[in-house]
Amino acid sequence: MINSNMLLARIKQLRNELNVQQRQIAYAIGVDEPMYSRIERGIRPFRDEYIAPIADILHVKEEELRSLWTADKIINVTKDEPLLVAQRALRLANSEIRTNLHE
Repeated sequence: MINSNMLLARIKQLRNELNVQQRQIAYAIGVDEPMYSRIERGIRPFRDEYIAPIADILHVKEEELRSLWTADKIINVTKDEPLLVAQRALRLANSEIRTNLHE
């Protein structure tokens, strides 16, 4: 289970703002409504393939949801590390990402 839930909070916020029912999202991602409810509450794992159909229904860029999903994963990987270690790891990763973009 993912502990950080920026993605799930954003999905729920957008869903409520747009008055989109859980069953509509459940149908779009191919699960039943009780399963989607567990996903949105963080009880069941959120899968990569859910991002595009949910972005479409909620009229948001896929990049926004994918960024939140990735941030949640990063937070969960570093959550048990001392702050200085986590911050250094993020700086190193950022440097490597920038290097790889220029290759």
